[in-house]
Amino acid sequence: MNDQQTATVILGLEECLEQYIAECRSRVDGFVDRHFSLQETIALPKQSLVSDVLCHPINALWSIPSLFLKKLIEVPMKLGWRSGADLITLVPTGLKTRYQKEIEWLIATELLEWPCTMGDRRASTNGLLERIKRHKQVGPLLASGALSDEALTELSDIPRLIAEHSAGRALVLDTTATVLTLATGWLFFGDHSLGISGMGDQIAGNRAKDKAASTFMFGASLGSAFYSVFPPKPSFWQVAGATLIVGLFITAMSLLVGMLSDPCLKRVGFQHTRLNVLIDAVEDCLHRQIRKRLKPVFRQLAA
Repeated sequence: MNDQQTATVILGLEECLEQYIAECRSRVDGFVDRHFSLQETIALPKQSLVSDVLCHPINALWSIPSLFLKKLIEVPMKLGWRSGADLITLVPTGLKTRYQKEIEWLIATELLEWPCTMGDRRASTNGLLERIKRHKQVGPLLASGALSDEALTELSDIPRLIAEHSAGRALVLDTTATVLTLATGWLFFGDHSLGISGMGDQIAGNRAKDKAASTFMFGASLGSAFYSVFPPKPSFWQVAGATLIVGLFITAMSLLVGMLSDPCLKRVGFQHTRLNVLIDAVEDCLHRQIRKRLKPVFRQLAA
């Protein structure tokens, strides 16, 4: 293979990539209509309600520290610290809900037609590879073994890009849950710094005070005044029960926000925009890696 043939093959690969990306973009409207309607966003979380309920309070507590750490790492990155890009990916974004995993699966298999493994499910369809197989310049190289399937299927870090896309949505919902927690503390207790455990402690303390005041020997009014000065200590189970109730309330509200947000964002076109941004990232990544990984392969063939 001479230099001209090598250049022709590289151009052929990029032509296949452009066609693949165009196909992905053509599927965006149908994908959004199928999976971000109100009916679908209610049906999917119902399948994993119990496990997702456990994830939301944890993610809500972690969302603000996670965002702070990432912004902190971005400062030296802007000054030229290249290793920060690897470090920032190590900051966990929280526990993935089953709904989040399902959306990632659908994006990979339906929208991008990219191989994906999730638990016991495996999808092997590769839209880019199918395009390359049908190309008149690159297809014969693939058939002859000069260009391996593995070299093409490992071209992109698409699963990471999908995970980042999904994490962006999850971070918004988890931050919303945190804001709801702070707003609830301010509305009901006049304290915007209370977390879920703090509100549980406050509720349990108020209940213990009311119960003690009702049995005070000089009457409930004097009892209330007395226990305002000398508040009774609530039991562990009273605090735990109140905290659980507050946690469930915040979780229910965040789940409601999550179910309503996708249809609302779909209506204003935000879902279309975010998916097209994801496809832009996939295209950029594939273009870079085709030139970085496959050019040396063809140069070796030409030597």
